[in-house]
Amino acid sequence: MPSHLPLTFSVDSVPKNKHRQWWDDHRNVAIVHVAADGSYTVSTRATPTIWEKVLNWGGTRLAVDVGDHRRQAAVVSTPLPCSDQAHRFEARLDVGFRVHDPEEVVRRNIPDALPIIYGHVTHLVRTTVRRFAIDEADRAEAEINRAFLQPVRLPEGLTIYLCRVHIEPDEAAREYIESLARYRRERELGQREHEKRMAHTASDEAVKDAALHASLERDRLRADALSGTTWDIDGLIKQHLTQHPEDTDGAARLRLEWENTQAARWALGNQRHDEMLKFMVEKDLFRAPDLMSLLGGQAAGALQSLGLQAAAPSPPALGPAPTAPVMWGGPAAGTAAGPAAGPSSAPGATGATMPVYVVLDASQSAAPFTAGLNDALRSLHTALTQSPDVAAGVRLSVIGYAERPDMRLPLTRVDWGTDVPHLTAGGELHLTAAFEGLVDLLPGDVDQLKHAGGRVHRPVVFLVTTAPPQDHARWPDAQQVLRAHRYAPTVVACGLGSAEARTVLRIASSPELAFVAAPGVPVPDQAAQFSVLLQNTLLHLGRGVVAGRPDLVTECPAGLIPARSAG
Repeated sequence: MPSHLPLTFSVDSVPKNKHRQWWDDHRNVAIVHVAADGSYTVSTRATPTIWEKVLNWGGTRLAVDVGDHRRQAAVVSTPLPCSDQAHRFEARLDVGFRVHDPEEVVRRNIPDALPIIYGHVTHLVRTTVRRFAIDEADRAEAEINRAFLQPVRLPEGLTIYLCRVHIEPDEAAREYIESLARYRRERELGQREHEKRMAHTASDEAVKDAALHASLERDRLRADALSGTTWDIDGLIKQHLTQHPEDTDGAARLRLEWENTQAARWALGNQRHDEMLKFMVEKDLFRAPDLMSLLGGQAAGALQSLGLQAAAPSPPALGPAPTAPVMWGGPAAGTAAGPAAGPSSAPGATGATMPVYVVLDASQSAAPFTAGLNDALRSLHTALTQSPDVAAGVRLSVIGYAERPDMRLPLTRVDWGTDVPHLTAGGELHLTAAFEGLVDLLPGDVDQLKHAGGRVHRPVVFLVTTAPPQDHARWPDAQQVLRAHRYAPTVVACGLGSAEARTVLRIASSPELAFVAAPGVPVPDQAAQFSVLLQNTLLHLGRGVVAGRPDLVTECPAGLIPARSAG
């Protein structure tokens, strides 16, 4: 931008003989007459009239340039920082301006218009770009140019009728933006490559899963096809020929080898049998006639092959026949025998089972107890796996509940292969979810146990709550539905934390089965005492099921108290 643009010129300094020529050359001017009294008059006359000279009104006449001016420049000396103050913008200006108030220009004695125009535009540019990041030059440029869509009148008597600003980052900022764009591009490419590799891996694993499922399905079909086949030599040979129909010679050789082996084993067994008889006779454990009585002709042939002479049988005597000798373990051959004894009818031999549901609070209010309740589940798992006699009579299910029920362990017999369920806390506490979940589960679980055979005892539920329920108006109706169910369970209720004793009493099937934490007991100890209550009660209950006397006996541990005795 040129460094100087004068706006005023003294008309009085123009020689009289050149006034017309000067006036022809300066048509875009306004004449400002500064009278001796300091008043200002704007006109188009360049010389005073005769009366103005007579009255001494001549004063001073100044010509003010009122034409349009256009300038282009770059903002160099004024820094243009961005919003982070670490990088800077560059600006190029295209400015058009004119004088709209010549009197004000003269009054303010403005010798040069450029500092005023430059100062206004650069100030607006600087204050605007400070609000934008270094990579938002386009937004900053649009914001500045919007400010000059309409002419801007300055108090100095100047009007900016045109201003176009071009903003871009300086060289250092451009390098930073390029580095940032390169980093984002590389990150995007890396993300796409990662997704591609993940997709390939997922595809490979899906193919492996499909191959595994197909192999398992083939094994299942093969097992189903062979389920009716006997496992004696004939059945095995048939299976071999089914899979390898071309190997008939091999099947025949297999059959011949098996028959030879069986014959050799039979001969060896006869030899050992004969040697045993000889030993028993030689040691006078049995007499030959007794063996004849027991084994008949088989014993006679064996004695003769061993060189022993069996006594001739005595003629039948008159009167009742003597009682046949009895071997240990049952009556002798040829005597009447009763029907074979059936399975033991002792208690517990009938396969009786009892479904047990551990229903645990998994709402946000139970978060301080979650670790302790998970420890209780692990302890119960260990106790049942170490007591297989108890586990045989119990089927265990674990349910978490908050705003809805969450099945953590379906009803199952616990052994070392059973996964220990894990609880997490979140959501509001709704007892309705616990009762409705039980209503949904009980029919299918109990009917399935009945179809498996054996007797199914009434289910038992161990329910834990840690705070007042937030569905206090709804849960009693859900509880009534559960109590009216044909498989209505016996409920043992335990309140921890801020759970109210009166609520726990309403949940339990009877007051003797309602417990709350004793005052002052720390949170970890409350969960530990519930673990003691759960484990001891369940082990006693399981032994009772196996013994045929499933009594529900609860002993209140030290950290808990009966709910009916809570203040």
